[in-house]
Amino acid sequence: MVATRLNSIQIMRGIAALIVVAFHIRYNLSVYEQKNLGDLMFSNGEVGVYLFFVISGFIISLSTRRKESPLEFSIKRLLRIYPPYIFS
Repeated sequence: MVATRLNSIQIMRGIAALIVVAFHIRYNLSVYEQKNLGDLMFSNGEVGVYLFFVISGFIISLSTRRKESPLEFSIKRLLRIYPPYIFS
């Protein structure tokens, strides 16, 4: 089965990644002297992490609609996630 991508979800993933990156850049540069819109939006990078969790839950729920058994789903998921985990 060919996987289809939802462009809006991909855009949200990109925004979430940028939020996390912006937090790390601001944190590493120690630019916290004044309160401004940037501080309010990126003072805590957890917003991007929360967005990743929401997107992941949505994508996993969509993937359960496929016509495969729970065992097949679990094996495919394991084969997709475990190799990068080993090498990290």
